[in-house]
Amino acid sequence: MSEILQIENNQNQKQYQELLLEVGTISTTEFFDTDTFVTLPDYQRPYVWNTEKLKQLLKDFKDHFFTIDGFNDNAPHYYLGCVLLYQRSQNEFEIIDGQQRITSLLILDHSWNEGESYLSQKKWNLEYSSMLSTAVIKQNYSYLKENVDLQIKKHIKFIFSKLVFTVIKTNSEDEAFTFFDSQNSRGVSLSAVDFLKSYHLRELKGKEDLQRLFAKQWDSNNKAQFLTELFDLILWRSRSWKGSVLTFENKDAILKDFQKKTIKEKNNDVIRLYPNIFNALANQLAYDSEVGASIRPNILNLQTRASDYPFSIRQPIQKGIGFFLYTEKYYAIYNQLFFKKNSKHFTKVYDKLLSQNSNYLKTFFRLASVVYYDKFKDDHLIAFALWMDYLLGSYRINQKTIVTQTVLKILKENSQNLLDVIEMAYRPEEVFHFIRSITNDNHYGTDLTNDARHGVRMTYQNANFSFYKKENNTKLTSKKSWIYEYLETK
Repeated sequence: MSEILQIENNQNQKQYQELLLEVGTISTTEFFDTDTFVTLPDYQRPYVWNTEKLKQLLKDFKDHFFTIDGFNDNAPHYYLGCVLLYQRSQNEFEIIDGQQRITSLLILDHSWNEGESYLSQKKWNLEYSSMLSTAVIKQNYSYLKENVDLQIKKHIKFIFSKLVFTVIKTNSEDEAFTFFDSQNSRGVSLSAVDFLKSYHLRELKGKEDLQRLFAKQWDSNNKAQFLTELFDLILWRSRSWKGSVLTFENKDAILKDFQKKTIKEKNNDVIRLYPNIFNALANQLAYDSEVGASIRPNILNLQTRASDYPFSIRQPIQKGIGFFLYTEKYYAIYNQLFFKKNSKHFTKVYDKLLSQNSNYLKTFFRLASVVYYDKFKDDHLIAFALWMDYLLGSYRINQKTIVTQTVLKILKENSQNLLDVIEMAYRPEEVFHFIRSITNDNHYGTDLTNDARHGVRMTYQNANFSFYKKENNTKLTSKKSWIYEYLETK
């Protein structure tokens, strides 16, 4: 068996500690036949190779190992790329990179070889904590059982002996992740959230229970790439769109903000807090002529919901636990505002008015709403939604086309950046006053006569008539007074 997976018995502990890196080539058969204990760490992203990738893999085998005359047993080795292993102990390894290919080959082997497969022989027993991984594995197994390529199956053992990996083995966890951060699995590009997950879980090394807990929660929250949307469109923009120097997000910018710029305290298990509405020991100052001033504290809760964690959206983020709890809070807020729809009237405004607006303006509304909720919770939340729609609707009515730069124009071309105003405001009314001051009422007088009957601007106008229960011949220039009337009833 290849020495790449072995430590010589006569090698002492000091030599083992000094060994940092080994690189070698090994066949799939040798790799799967090893007696070495190989595991999959909890912080790995889910197994996501779909049936299309399995089809492509089988097609590659067909093209490589078969000719018009049939199977070619003189075919050269087929290279499967790199597998990165972290050596936890003398006989225990973790797969840092390569799980997509390794898992796919094990599924293929088990579906076609059954009792003779490596899984049946208990030589491999990887555990997948993610429900997504389990679902994809079952789907791929069913597909391969129902779509057996008899030519490939007949020669699968020989083919496995011809499939080779480059194996990189290191007993330095930091070294392993240096390689991991610079590599992608075959055909599956790593997103920023994949890197963030692995980076911050590394800060918890030695705390396997916490790694398992946060990895499982992360994967659950990231269904349908939800966390990518959260970091790209909400968290990065809320933290970076300050003043008038504004750009759009990219992978490097997100990693810089949520990875490189995160901080490490002397005791990283203790999360430093910063004052905000979620973390105010006292929320009232009372004065009595006899006893003078007294502070009335909030009720202290030992347990709290994720949406109430005492973080501020623009605060410094602490590595490891702090990062995961921070993410958990804004996942919960975003989810309850726009998916669970906990606020009936806020949801009504979003569904009836914003849903008829441009996707760019809807995304900006969601961003501003999370920033507002982070500052004031649900205090005057409906009023905020209506005044935000008042601002964004003025652009929708006035412009035939809304483009990506429209949102930056809203933030840059006014006396102050709206997100900064929300962050610095002491009362919701300050935010509403600013929104009204930068909204051009004249835009609502735009003549839509030449618009197509079912054009986007006309659709939005009619949504306003329906929401505020106004006749279609009414002028939208009265929208400000409609908002005041609506709020008086709530």
